Amino acid sequence: MEKKNQMENPFFDPERPGSIFIAVDRYHHFIPLPNNSLAFVQERQEEKTDAAFHKFLTDNVNAVRCCTYVPDVQMMRYDLNLMRDVPPPDMHVPFDKYIRQELLPYLQQNYLSPSRQISLPDAVYSARYKRTPDCSILKKYFMQEADYMSFRRNQDERQKIYRGEANFRTPLKVVENDHGYLIFSGNEIGKEGFRECLQHITDHYFDPHCDIGHLGIYEYPYVTEELAAHIDASYRTDLRQLNNTFEFRPENHVDQSRLPDKFVNGLTPLYYSPMETTADGFMELLNKLHFDSEARVQISHPNRDIYRLLTVMKNGYMNIHEQPFTYFGELMPIAEKLEKITQVQSAADFNMENFKQASLEIRQAADGILKRDFDVRGHRSLKNMLDDPMVEFTVGDRRLNDVQKSVLSSGYALYIPENNREPVRHLQYYMADFEQNRMKNSSEPFPAKTYTLKEGMLHPLSADMNKKPRTVQKAENQSKRNTNRLK
Repeated sequence: MEKKNQMENPFFDPERPGSIFIAVDRYHHFIPLPNNSLAFVQERQEEKTDAAFHKFLTDNVNAVRCCTYVPDVQMMRYDLNLMRDVPPPDMHVPFDKYIRQELLPYLQQNYLSPSRQISLPDAVYSARYKRTPDCSILKKYFMQEADYMSFRRNQDERQKIYRGEANFRTPLKVVENDHGYLIFSGNEIGKEGFRECLQHITDHYFDPHCDIGHLGIYEYPYVTEELAAHIDASYRTDLRQLNNTFEFRPENHVDQSRLPDKFVNGLTPLYYSPMETTADGFMELLNKLHFDSEARVQISHPNRDIYRLLTVMKNGYMNIHEQPFTYFGELMPIAEKLEKITQVQSAADFNMENFKQASLEIRQAADGILKRDFDVRGHRSLKNMLDDPMVEFTVGDRRLNDVQKSVLSSGYALYIPENNREPVRHLQYYMADFEQNRMKNSSEPFPAKTYTLKEGMLHPLSADMNKKPRTVQKAENQSKRNTNRLK
């Protein structure tokens, strides 16, 4: 008889006592794996049943390590004296449907209460901090722990961020540059972050302080436990502010060494850009990302002007019939001159020298505007670099501090006797040449007010100090005489 019953019902023996383990999300946000959602146990020893329930809890805890947040799954244990009236599962019906439509109604109708009921968030917290998922005894102490309250607030926040989606959607979008990797989920928040990231890169394409080196865009097909912590990690929540934001600073990127070994080889390339500071490089990126349905980036007004100026610098020409931009009128006189030069009746009337001169003139005018009104990587003015605390200037082996750079930026000269590099030790006077966009150095004073640094304080150079020492003059004169005798 027992064998016949087991053949008819392979899940449990109806004529024996047993235990039922159930895991179900009351809000339908998450469906546990079949083996983690339902288990029937008919052990004669309580210790074995306890061990089986502990494994059931552990399996569910491990299963959500790849989730966006820990869903509110309730894990229950029912101990029955006889399994005879329990409706057996149908192999053709999903366990989740069987639990909701048959098993739970049966338990409720028969007024059967669980002997254990543990929420998955509590089990995850207990496993993390108490090293056991079975927190039925420990639960009453959790409310007194600051770590527990912080953990639950964090999970509630993540549930809101992912709008009740407990699973990461794939494929993942991956943005890679010199700083590392940014990984975005296929969930709505991940899509928003991906769009914001590409818009940020486009907006700061020319920004010398946001130089990312290169840009790679990829897809990745699945989520692993090692990867889960890095997905959408650039999203920042601040309970003190009303606006959570993504941040794309270098420190928000993930270094390759922190990612799974097979991650890089599993990436599917979608797009690559060397991020060159050229009109063509920028427009190629813009065209790709503007017409991409998942990016839809827009061009900012400053970047449009920079692009047009770079185009004029590249071509040495500006079409006066093109759509005007901010500096169209400023460049118009030279552009009209070029137009007249090119509008000739025959090739014999075309003056190549005049064209080259006017072309050089409009290139220089566009470059001047670019350096005057913008700070573009690869085209930075000397003044912008001197005013930038991130840019280092050295004299010999000495690094100029911000005070010394400020002197040069203001158009004054510097006397730096501490220059200790042998080949250039005699070049102790320095000044910025803004017209040529370069630094000038000399062994003789410049015809400008000169400063020197003494004990960390800036001092104007005295009139005597601003004259060349007699010993130096005598040595130079002697050198000239010797040179003349050798001729």
